[in-house]
Amino acid sequence: MASFRTSREGELRQLVWRTSPVQHMGPTTLASWALLIARTLRRSGLDADAVFRAAHVAPVPLREPPARYPAPAVRRLWVAASKASQDPCFGLEVGRSWHVTSFHTLGYAALASATLREALARVTRYCRVVTTGVRLDLIDDGPTATLRLMNAFVGEGRPESLEPAAQAGLAALTTLCREARGAPVDPKRMLLMQEDRGCARRLTAFFRCPIGFGADMNALVFAAGDLDAPLETSDPALVRINEQATIRYVVQLRSARLGERARTAILASLPGGRVSQASIARSLHMSPRTMQRKLQGEGLTFRELLDSARRQLARQYGQDRSVTRTELAYLLGFSEARSLSRAMARWKDRSNRLS
Repeated sequence: MASFRTSREGELRQLVWRTSPVQHMGPTTLASWALLIARTLRRSGLDADAVFRAAHVAPVPLREPPARYPAPAVRRLWVAASKASQDPCFGLEVGRSWHVTSFHTLGYAALASATLREALARVTRYCRVVTTGVRLDLIDDGPTATLRLMNAFVGEGRPESLEPAAQAGLAALTTLCREARGAPVDPKRMLLMQEDRGCARRLTAFFRCPIGFGADMNALVFAAGDLDAPLETSDPALVRINEQATIRYVVQLRSARLGERARTAILASLPGGRVSQASIARSLHMSPRTMQRKLQGEGLTFRELLDSARRQLARQYGQDRSVTRTELAYLLGFSEARSLSRAMARWKDRSNRLS
């Protein structure tokens, strides 16, 4: 057990959760992006589930689009998927398969905008709906406008995960513009921080503009006239409905109840380590006593949240026959398999009494 813990503790520290939007658990990304990665892998004839397992990311929430992944899980997934595909343009292939639902309600609000400038400004304003780990800026340069994509947490993430993510993000934004226009929309130029790794031809063919490798930013430069031309699909009523839904989602991201935040902290911390009330309180920037008092105000206890989180993860990983009982015990934060067996017997007994 000790050797298993040592070899995999760092890799399994962060996991995907299946809850309502949550706050203060570090940067997160909509599961719809993971769905695009999975579909791209399958189109290439690869086993997407195996790649997710290799990245220690549970594929279950792919069927629940509002779910979110913690950024470390997404970075591991980009690395594993790029390695499996052996495609230096894997990010491009993911981004070009963008669908309006990939951006949740924000996608519909963008496509119904009056102009591309308005659509991109909307995506920039609410990009945290898609990911809280990236910042978008739309910079007006007179005859041109630059859409800049930046990692919101400088120094986080390895280049092998950031490069395909940048390709995907810029390709998705270009696809959005073309879908909204219903006709070709080509940037004036594209800037990438990565070096050319053998995919210049394919990038040029998709973006239909010069590519600047080794730049100091990841960005698309558009002609102002292309952004300001009216869109035939503009629909103020659809914008209003979907923007209101988008705003509500952003508010949820910022104001989740403590019970939800604590439960998510537990889910993210269970793999690879024992979870304590003190460690969870510390991750939420409060004292254990304060957390206990606030949880009681919501009719909850830390022990109930821990047990509920373990039971949820047990159901998720129970569907994966490649996970052994010893590994499952580790993933749920138990010191040994016998502790897991006792917990599972308790859960079964509780279910039988409720049925």
